[in-house]
Formats: sequence, C-alpha cells, structure tokens
Amino acid sequence: MRLYSTPTSPFARKVRIALLEKNIQCDIENVNLRDPEHAGREKNPLGKIPVLVRNNGEAVYDSAVILHYLELFHPEPALLPGDPEEKIRCLRLEALADGIMDATIAWVQEHRHSKDCQDLTLIGKQRSKVQSGLAYLQEQSQRWTQSSDKPLDLGQIAVIAAIGYVDLRAPEFLVPYADLHRWYQSLRDRPSVAETSPQ
Repeated sequence: MRLYSTPTSPFARKVRIALLEKNIQCDIENVNLRDPEHAGREKNPLGKIPVLVRNNGEAVYDSAVILHYLELFHPEPALLPGDPEEKIRCLRLEALADGIMDATIAWVQEHRHSKDCQDLTLIGKQRSKVQSGLAYLQEQSQRWTQSSDKPLDLGQIAVIAAIGYVDLRAPEFLVPYADLHRWYQSLRDRPSVAETSPQ
C-alpha cells in the first residue's frame, strides 16, 4: 500500500499513527499540495490528502474512511472498542479533534493573507473554536491514562494529531491547557507518535 501525505498534515498523521499501531507496512509518499499535478490528485478528484492506495490500485480517502478501512481489513489490534458506548465515545473524540484541526488550518490559512486582506472575524471565530475544543479535551485528559503495551484507540489518535498540529502552528493556544499538553508530552516517545511528529 501507499499513503499520499504531507509532513505536517494532521489528518495524514492520524492515518500514519494508525498504520504504525497496527504494524501495517505502507509506503509513505509526501506530495506538494501547491503543485496542481501532485500524485495524490490523480487518486482523489478533490486533490486532498491523505489518500491510501490499496495493493489493487483502488484509492481510499479521506482520513476517517481510511481508518475505517484499516479497521475492517486489518482488525487487530482494534482501534475502536467493541462496546457500543465506548465506540461512540471514540468517534465523538475523533469528530471533535477533526474539528480542531479544521479550525486551526482555517486560522493558519487566513493568517497567510496580507494583513490588509485578513478577515479578523474569521480569525477570531476559528480561534474560539480551537480553544473551546481544547478546553473540553483538557477536562477529559485528566481521566486519561495510557499503557505503553496497549494500542491507542481512534479517539486518542485523533487527539494526538490535533494537539500536535496546534502545537506546530499556534503553540500559544495550548498555554492554558497544561494538563492536556502534559498528556500529549507523555506520549512523545511512543514510536507511532515520535515517528509521525510534524516537521
């Protein structure tokens, strides 16, 4: 299999962490999203990454679908609990983390415009979304523990990707959430986390 990715994409990082947690061999090919002809566009009409190309040549996208594909065809170790309530908890965490990623990306993209073209209302709105999401995760993280011999679940994987991206692009957003950042730092030496750290 081959995964089209970028070194900093939090959505691609979710998939890369899952591949490592499941010990699935996969070639990683980083693409330049500014290139209109990048390799991932050939496999995903929207030109977005991540894109997972299966051994039969069929493409799977986006990150949530790729993760469900991995669960269906490589079920061990499981990233989603069998218990329905715990499964919903994981999926809810993933949705929240994905929302934090989306808002942070929008915040970053708006800041890339020249100052006289920036939409300050949009910037404030996206920052508020990120901070509300982080505040919720801060509460949750006080109950989280993780054993080094137990696989990460899908919710944790998504949260790791989200916090890592915020830490890369807007580390000041994390300052009020010391417990959450401490939980993230406690996992930094885990191979799947360390090997996927955004550059």
